[in-house]
Amino acid sequence: MKSASKSASMIITMFTQQNQEMQLAQAKKEFDEMAKEIADRRKKLLFQLEKGKKKEVEKVDASKAEKFKTMDEHRIPLEELEQRFQTNAKTGLTREVADQKLVEFGKNELSQKEKEPWYMKLIHELTSMFAWLLWAGAALCFLAYGLAPEDPSNLYLGIVIMVVNTLTGIITFFQNAKSEAIMDAFKNFIPPETLVIRDGQQQKFPASNLVPGDVVVIENGKRIPADIRILESNEMKVDNSSLTGESLLLLRSPECTNQTNPLETKNLAFFGTLCKEGNGKGMVVFTGDNTVIGQIAGLVDSSGGDDTTLRRELNVFIKYIAVIAISIGVIFFVLGFIIGYPAITNLVFAIGIIVANVPEGLLATVTVALTLTAKKLAYKKVLVKNLEGVETLGSTSCICSDKTGTLTQNKMTVENLWYNNKKYKGANKEKMGPKFNYEYDLNEVGFKTLHETAILCSEATFDTALPQEQQIRIQNAIGLNQQQKDQKMKEAIEKWNQNFQKMTCQEKPTIGDASETALIKFFQPINDIIQTRQSRQVARDNEHKMAKMPFNSTNKYAFIIVEYETPDSHYCLLTKGAPERIWGLCDSAYNNGRVELKDEKWEQSFVQINEQFGRQGERVLGFSKLHLPKEQFPIGYQFNLDKMNFPFNKQVFVGLISLIDPPKDNVPYAVIKCKTAGIQVIMVTGDQPVTAAAIARQCNIITEKTVDELMQEKGISFEEAFHQSNALVIHGDKLTKMAIDDEGLPEEDKGRQLQEWLSKPQLVFARTSPAQKLIIVAGCQRRGHIVAVTGDGVNDSPAIKKADIGIAMGITGSDVAKDAADMILLNDDFSSIVVGIEEGRKIFDNLKKSIAYCLTSNISELLPFLGFVIFRIPLPLTTVLILCIDIGTDIFPCTTYVFEDADIDIMTRRPRSQDEHLVSGKLLVYAYVQNGVLSTYCGYFQWFVTLYDFGFNPQDLLFIGVRETILPKTGDQYDPTDPWFGNSNLKRIYENGKCDFPFPEEEIEEIDWIYANHAKLDLRMAYIECKDGELKEVFQWAPCSVNLVSPYTKRPYCFTTEASNYAQTSFFYGIVVGQICNYQGLRSLKNAGTFQGFSNYYMFFGFWVEFMLTVALSYIEVFNTVFGTRDLLFIHYGICALPFALIMLIWAEGRKWMIRASKSKTNYPSWWERCVVF
Repeated sequence: MKSASKSASMIITMFTQQNQEMQLAQAKKEFDEMAKEIADRRKKLLFQLEKGKKKEVEKVDASKAEKFKTMDEHRIPLEELEQRFQTNAKTGLTREVADQKLVEFGKNELSQKEKEPWYMKLIHELTSMFAWLLWAGAALCFLAYGLAPEDPSNLYLGIVIMVVNTLTGIITFFQNAKSEAIMDAFKNFIPPETLVIRDGQQQKFPASNLVPGDVVVIENGKRIPADIRILESNEMKVDNSSLTGESLLLLRSPECTNQTNPLETKNLAFFGTLCKEGNGKGMVVFTGDNTVIGQIAGLVDSSGGDDTTLRRELNVFIKYIAVIAISIGVIFFVLGFIIGYPAITNLVFAIGIIVANVPEGLLATVTVALTLTAKKLAYKKVLVKNLEGVETLGSTSCICSDKTGTLTQNKMTVENLWYNNKKYKGANKEKMGPKFNYEYDLNEVGFKTLHETAILCSEATFDTALPQEQQIRIQNAIGLNQQQKDQKMKEAIEKWNQNFQKMTCQEKPTIGDASETALIKFFQPINDIIQTRQSRQVARDNEHKMAKMPFNSTNKYAFIIVEYETPDSHYCLLTKGAPERIWGLCDSAYNNGRVELKDEKWEQSFVQINEQFGRQGERVLGFSKLHLPKEQFPIGYQFNLDKMNFPFNKQVFVGLISLIDPPKDNVPYAVIKCKTAGIQVIMVTGDQPVTAAAIARQCNIITEKTVDELMQEKGISFEEAFHQSNALVIHGDKLTKMAIDDEGLPEEDKGRQLQEWLSKPQLVFARTSPAQKLIIVAGCQRRGHIVAVTGDGVNDSPAIKKADIGIAMGITGSDVAKDAADMILLNDDFSSIVVGIEEGRKIFDNLKKSIAYCLTSNISELLPFLGFVIFRIPLPLTTVLILCIDIGTDIFPCTTYVFEDADIDIMTRRPRSQDEHLVSGKLLVYAYVQNGVLSTYCGYFQWFVTLYDFGFNPQDLLFIGVRETILPKTGDQYDPTDPWFGNSNLKRIYENGKCDFPFPEEEIEEIDWIYANHAKLDLRMAYIECKDGELKEVFQWAPCSVNLVSPYTKRPYCFTTEASNYAQTSFFYGIVVGQICNYQGLRSLKNAGTFQGFSNYYMFFGFWVEFMLTVALSYIEVFNTVFGTRDLLFIHYGICALPFALIMLIWAEGRKWMIRASKSKTNYPSWWERCVVF
């Protein structure tokens, strides 16, 4: 009965496996047919997904970029291939034919993207839209100086704007150049030479000289030098993870196993992949750009790239500012004519108004902020190639991530153990430490047996040799002779040996396949693998060779016979292999050290655990052993491995070990944090759906039953399950079918099925090609997402380039992926993306604060001009002092915003929508209407107080600039008792002291309040009017409270235009005081100022620099001359601006309190959240 039940179970298992293989083969066949059918339509599918897109990149046709799907070099007979390439599989090409082909096909190298000259890159930085705005401002300043050369302030302003604009462009240029220099250091070194058979002789040739038809020898551990068709294979296995995303090693053989899809056939090996096991021989079929990697790299160029979100936002902001500045300038240019000013005066003041509206320091602030953030991220192992990419990452709403090497470690690791009919978690002793509660017991007999069997059956070892990349780097070093290279090699080996001893088992490089590597890294911390192997000597066969057989794809097992003394045996047979194969070789199993015959219970347990491991995407190895009876196998027995003169089908089952390429440690938490921040994480991989779904579950990308699982569990249709689950796994076949179904549809109707799939919050795309990844990214962008794409392989690079922000792995990433990326994770840690997102969001918030800060002072710079033009008051603020604010006192505090801590909700708020701009109407209202007006009050109140102290009543200043006067002579002295008040010119005109007639027109002049033409005149003698036949003072002068002498006129400030220069400096300081309080109010967008604290020490440095600048402007005589400033008394040092400055701070805090207090408890935001938060 037992044998009958066993046979039935085996038959069912074999039938199920056979059926699954047939279904998989059929699915692959359908997929390949679809892929072939749409190959000639690929370009249209890739670049016309978005409605109305007119510009198409003409560089690379996507169908040509994947022309390998229509190749036939792998399936035609070898004789036909030899004829095609004029070669011989045994003797290779002749030298003459090889030389001809080298001329025809060119070097075996990927075309390097033509680098833009450094000067063009610098020009690009100097000609951004923001830079153009500043260049226009500088040009207007020079124009104003040309129209009014008596005012040199416009000349100074133009020169400084040019200097600042140039410096910021140079800073950005050098920062990006530094990133490029780091990128150059990433370049992988392909072995410079390879073994080639030409003219029947094996010889070394530069890999770059290979041509189609060459016969090459592939050695273990070497990269494949071109696309080759396998001629001979000695258990040759390659790592195709950079192409397909699969982390398992793939066996290569001369047989064509897939007629239609070259990527799936076993008789092709591809350029740039690595031969990890065995060796072989092959014929070159493609070289250089014609290789599969070369064609995929071509998709990178065809996928194109757009401006960063920050660049687009800044461009929108610049348009806002330009429209506002030009509109106000034109309005007041026209008003000037209406009032009656000359054309030149109107133009000069229109230019002044326009320049006052341009935040000259903001470009420098943005550049410095991005540079500082890039450096901060560099400390956290995130390299930013494009400074503006930092903010793009912060606005990301969707991350499309590759699996292998990005989410996972790209290293097979022991996941579970199954022995004694129980499952145990395979926690690594070295990684988890001695205090961890391990499920397995090191002293238990079943574990010891599995441990010994696994190590004795494996051949992987730790590799102590200097890595090949370092050897090649030294050998290729330029400028060193051979002796110097040998010395460097010796030093490198010594250093490597020292570092090797310090490495953990997980860090040490190994020799052997991925599965055996996982085994030795698991068992080494338990007991040294060399010691374990040396404890059992390998038996010898009849040819005196070691009695062991390596794994092969036919038998699906490997075995070894060792000397193993027991009371009943001298030898022991140990076997490992595919679990079903090993289980079939056994008729009994170990259970706590006892041997039990297999029965239905054992059969059921094995099937269940094997299926469970399979569903979890784990690769399973089975182990068995058999002690050979000493009577039949005495010491010295001659084993014959060909005839198998020993029992092989009566073994005792030891156990199973499941392996998986596990997620990186921080990935599950990082994915949760992304979801908390409202960011969707989509896995896009070339791996199998089962493996992809299992890893997605471990990474927290999938947290519930998938649509497919519900279909199987409930027996319902896909459509029904689709509406019951938020988790979906899509096979690449469906994308291909969707593309075919969309043919002929209007643009707006294409991709609707993809949009339905993308609506699921938990999504995995499996078995995707590079072109399909592009379609997925375009679909996400069509949904309005800001898409980040992460990856490390060549197959990821087109999608990385297409994304809004492309992210590549720095350690495991391919050169093509790194070149396509905007950002590189130097430590390959996916969780670093979360750091980048937080920094990106923070920099967006901080740029908002900086812009609001700068625009606030713009209003207090603009309104004095308007007051001067409309109300003809003395000019409260000169253009030079505007420059001192924009590029002097404002720029340092403005820059220190980058060091402010983020708001507490920064990683819990939703990603900003594309309708939410850096500069919104709410921000403009806050900066211009609210704080801008209060800041102007700060300046004007201080200005009025200062002029009052020098004898000018505030009401008397209105229209003082257009009052008619008879100017006194320079030597005249004011005398209130004199009928002419000391004005000798009035005395000359009205000798009798009576004004019987109006002032003669030829004698009338207006006081020059702008320049120093009338600075020495006492204005009490000038502002005289003829009223009722008598000469009377126009104003009721205020008392002169400050008896201060001007260092320039050597006369008191009171009652002179020199007081205006003094008051202008005071107005300037009033704005500075207001901006200090404005800074405090803007340190957070929602948090209370007390919560934000005072940990930003750079803020205090900014204030100190601001204070020192004001001191220098006021008390250094050279600056007084250049900027027209004066040395102030303490009372005029912005003190009078404090009341309005504090009102500004109180309003900012009250506004934020209302935002927090009125937070909506529903999904619909409150009025304060909708209309006040900017």
